[in-house]
Amino acid sequence: METSTTLIGLFLILLTALPIFLLLRTQHKNKSKIETILKQFNQGNSKEFNLRESLNNKIIAFNEMKKKLVLIDLNIKPEIVTYVDLNEISNSKIIREMEHFDGSKSTKEFITKVEILLHNKKNQQDETLKFYDYEYEKPIQLNYFRDNQLAEKWLEIINKVI
Repeated sequence: METSTTLIGLFLILLTALPIFLLLRTQHKNKSKIETILKQFNQGNSKEFNLRESLNNKIIAFNEMKKKLVLIDLNIKPEIVTYVDLNEISNSKIIREMEHFDGSKSTKEFITKVEILLHNKKNQQDETLKFYDYEYEKPIQLNYFRDNQLAEKWLEIINKVI
C-alpha cells in the first residue's frame, strides 16, 4: 500500500513540475536570445538599451543616449530584428492597412497591418517597424488593439527624439 501511494505521489509531482520546468527553460532561452541580439547591435553591451518593452512576443529596446532602436519580433521563426538609428531619421508616421469585406448586409473593415514608417534623411528610403501583421499573428482583435496602442506609444517616443 505504501509503495503505490509513493509512486502515485511522485507521478503527480512530476506531472505538475514538468510543465513549469519547460516554461522556465523556454523563457530563459528567449531571454538569452534577446540579450545576444541586443549585444550584437551595441558593441557587446546590452544594458545601454535602458528603455525596454515587450508585448505579444515583440520586444522594443531603446538606447536614449545614442538614439538607437531595436524591434525584435519573435512571432516568426527565424525572428525578425529591425535596427534603426534615429539620428538618421527625419520624420515618422503610423500606417494601418485595411481590407474591406462585403458581407450579406454591410461592408466591414478589417485591419491587417500596423507599422511605423520612418523616413531616412541620408539615403531617402523608408524603414518600417512592423507591430501587427494579420498574416502570421493570430487573428485576434485584442492582439491588434494592444499592438496598435504599442505602436502609437512608440511613435510618440520616436517623434520626441527626432
